[in-house]
Amino acid sequence: MKEKQSFSVVNLTSQEIPIVVEDTKTRYSWVPVGIITPDDYFQNITDSYTTSTTNAACIEGIADLIFGKGLYSKDVAFQNVLSKLIPQEELKRVIFDLKLYGNSAFQVYWDDSHTKVVKFYHTPIQTIRAEKIYDNPQVENYYYCTDWADQKAQRAKKKIPAYGTYNEKMELLYIKNYTPGKYYYSLPDWMPGLQFAFVEAELSNLHLNNIENGFMPLVMVNMNNGIPAPEERQVIESMIEQKFTGTRNAGRFMISFNDDAERRPTLETINIDNLHDKYKYVAEYAQDRILVGHRVTSPLLFGIRTVANGFSSQSEEMKTAFSILQTMTINPFQNLVINFITTALSEGGYDDTELYFEQLTPLAILSQQAEETGQTVDEVSEETDKQMENPSTIEDEGAVDTNIEEETLMDYSKSNPNFSKNYETYKL
Repeated sequence: MKEKQSFSVVNLTSQEIPIVVEDTKTRYSWVPVGIITPDDYFQNITDSYTTSTTNAACIEGIADLIFGKGLYSKDVAFQNVLSKLIPQEELKRVIFDLKLYGNSAFQVYWDDSHTKVVKFYHTPIQTIRAEKIYDNPQVENYYYCTDWADQKAQRAKKKIPAYGTYNEKMELLYIKNYTPGKYYYSLPDWMPGLQFAFVEAELSNLHLNNIENGFMPLVMVNMNNGIPAPEERQVIESMIEQKFTGTRNAGRFMISFNDDAERRPTLETINIDNLHDKYKYVAEYAQDRILVGHRVTSPLLFGIRTVANGFSSQSEEMKTAFSILQTMTINPFQNLVINFITTALSEGGYDDTELYFEQLTPLAILSQQAEETGQTVDEVSEETDKQMENPSTIEDEGAVDTNIEEETLMDYSKSNPNFSKNYETYKL
């Protein structure tokens, strides 16, 4: 009689494409935002930054370029006020949050008469959640909590009014870009590269544990003491999966206790051809996708050297790549920040602020341009700053009269990041 044989395939944990969900159906008055669990979005983004070398290099490098040498005003008199209103270090943190999370926020303080804004402070965006809008067209309040994963800390949360909605001493200026399908939060521009950041992190875990465990090969375990019941088989499979699968368990060994030699389990090595080439391909592909997600035109700008750069020389590559990066990536971020701050200052009692970012240009590019033009590096830097001036800071030659009365407008755009003091006029 032919003996029965049973072969089981243990399915490893599957990972789906990250989908960010704003959960508005909870019993909470705020809106959780999550990817795997209902409110893990900010933690997952943080993990992708702290565990992926390429992702961290891109985020830090682009955030530095967005901030440049700081925010300034063309109005010399207002410049003295601006330096006290918005400390450069606070702005730099806000810009970093905006690049990393796609959202950022300022605590804005008013004077006692609520006619002048007196200070802007950075607020860690991962501590902020938006209040449900219900029938309102805009978010009117935000909640602050030091740890949203802690139920005890949630009970001590604080409500902060959105900027321009009330007459409170402190209000929250929430900065975000438009994201289709999202009303309360926005996504970072590199969001499609999130899973590849985790791929890079898992590869590093895999290699580290393989090194620590002597590069032991993949094996197949044959249990030779009969076929257990389905429930028992499931328990055995779960125990083996828990102990010996995953990148953190790479190369672990087994100990088997048997009644006799004939019933001992057999281990068969499964050799995979060109495994190192496969790892190399996955690593290079993940790195490439992360760079594409950040719209990095040349990795050299951030100290990342790839196999093929596509340029005849490094100086040519950096010069062309930086120009594209500045136009397509850096300027849009700077304009977004300037527009929010300009609007907030206008409502806070300051007009004609004329804000601009002083650009940060790689020294290699400035030196080459100085050599070609016969100018000094400082002269080339000043000229480059003028050429890269943010469009939003250039005065409008002539405004277009739309002849539309404000009272007839209704604002239904819940995802519009700006909040005007004319809100009461539009409110249904």
